[in-house]
Amino acid sequence: MAEAHGDRELEFQKLGRRTFLLLGVQGAGLALLGGWYYNLQVVNGQRHRLKADDNRVAVRLTEPMRGRILDRDGQILATNKKSFEVFLDPSLIQNGSETIAKLTDILNLSGEEQIRLRSALALAESGARPIMVRADVIWGQFARLEYLRNQIDGLVTSVGHYRSYPQGPQTAHLVGYVGRVSKRELEREDDETLQIPTAKIGKTGVERGFDKLMRGRHGLREIEVNSKGVELRELSVRPNIPGKDINLTIDVKLQTMAMELLGAEVGAICLMDAHQGDLLALASSPTFDPNAFVGGISQENWDALRENQQTPLVNKAVQGVYPPGSTFKTVVLAAALAEKLVRPDEEIFCPGHYDFAGNRFHCWARGGHGRVDGVTAIAQSCDVYFYHLGELLGIDRLARFAKQYGLGQRFDINLVETNGALLPTPQWKKRVLDKPWYPGETINMSIGQGRLLMTPLQMAVMTARIATGKPTLPRLTKSQPSMQNNLFIDDSGLQLVRQGMDMVVNNATGTAHASQLGPGFGKMLGKTGTVQVRRITAAERRQGIRKNDELPWKLRDHAMFVAIAGPAGKELAMSVVIEHGGSGSNDAAPKAKSMMEFALVHLGLQA
Repeated sequence: MAEAHGDRELEFQKLGRRTFLLLGVQGAGLALLGGWYYNLQVVNGQRHRLKADDNRVAVRLTEPMRGRILDRDGQILATNKKSFEVFLDPSLIQNGSETIAKLTDILNLSGEEQIRLRSALALAESGARPIMVRADVIWGQFARLEYLRNQIDGLVTSVGHYRSYPQGPQTAHLVGYVGRVSKRELEREDDETLQIPTAKIGKTGVERGFDKLMRGRHGLREIEVNSKGVELRELSVRPNIPGKDINLTIDVKLQTMAMELLGAEVGAICLMDAHQGDLLALASSPTFDPNAFVGGISQENWDALRENQQTPLVNKAVQGVYPPGSTFKTVVLAAALAEKLVRPDEEIFCPGHYDFAGNRFHCWARGGHGRVDGVTAIAQSCDVYFYHLGELLGIDRLARFAKQYGLGQRFDINLVETNGALLPTPQWKKRVLDKPWYPGETINMSIGQGRLLMTPLQMAVMTARIATGKPTLPRLTKSQPSMQNNLFIDDSGLQLVRQGMDMVVNNATGTAHASQLGPGFGKMLGKTGTVQVRRITAAERRQGIRKNDELPWKLRDHAMFVAIAGPAGKELAMSVVIEHGGSGSNDAAPKAKSMMEFALVHLGLQA
């Protein structure tokens, strides 16, 4: 019995030790688990809660509707159309090649698109914004992507809008186009709206000049998403603010007519209200289709536009610069009359040339014009008469008066392409070329040649100021100023200048007599200009100057014409420039006649 009792006591001792050991292990495990739980909930609880919220809640910017561009009568020049858009969120993609392959199967992605996506995914940093795959996806493809959403990592779909230009090439240079936001533009502009993957920014024309007004302000959507980024429900919304519409002074019917008249020519037509400054047409040719730029133009098409010798991407109406030729003689006569350097009835003899400082300057009429006064000199565009006025004025006075008529001035009409061209002076030449000014340069400048350069817009403004005697400013919207208030124009000689312009068109001896307006339209006043782009040697003058149609296109003369027409107080001013067109009277003036007749009927300004 005693032995059995001892055995039981030994068993109890063993059991006690095992129990104690087991309880110790369990206690240690519980302590370890408690420590881990404490670390998870207390020490790192906030971090994990934030991480969980990031996985569960996403904040997405919503793109505002871009403002439209309208003409003076409400005709749409730029608007927005609904589009189905596809993006990739780099943070949710495990295998980029697999994702791209799936998208290629559905969207038929080109090799160029696949390369772009691979590159973008490889360069994507943590927190990078979604990458645009394609905008304006067709509905069938979009629906299939929605159906397969859970099988494609990082897929983000959206219903957005793309820019549309109903007038296409007719208003391309004027309206411009939008494009994807570049990295440089993102760095330059502190606007979260541009962070949206679908965001577009104005690249040229009105789209760029009025971009911030039309851009609007983004909204916010707080949504619940699953681990693949699929939206589960909407938690909160802050609506976006649509951009403002821009109403231009342009008349789309006049713009279209101007483009049709230019046709295949290289050049520009500018038509404006001489009193109010409203730009009614601002046409440039050749042109392009702005719709091709919205989704991203192909490299092939971009290269074709950029390498074209006729520069279709240049807005020649405000960006093209040309010697104004004989159209500038109107300013020279106005200046000489204002300074009382010549009497209205004073005559000068033109033998066909003008000798000055050892050089001979030729008149376009080899046999000369005989005795001419100011009116006749304008009507027949006598070079010798204006060589004489240039010598009397000198460069300083000539430049001062040229400024009054808009030369050398960059007009702020919210088109960044607008060029101030060049009004050369002795100070400019010394500063830029480090050379002195020669008196012969003034003689050359007095007939609109030499270094003097103008844009077609400046020529139209010059003509408007001659028509009214007021410092009219061009404007693209009614909110822009119509007068340059700090400028005074001495109009004492303008009546005589206009008399000469009347004779240019409406007198049998005028250089543009063939382009007078038809019955019922009243009179059109004008001034022709034919601008040499090559140097004619003495040998060629002796043998006979080659005609324009015998020369390569690039060596032919530019054709210019400026015009005034319409009832008193409602005159229109216009400039026509045809690059290498040949002759102002034969090539530019007939287009001005057709344009002016159409405009007068359309605007109800017939005599």
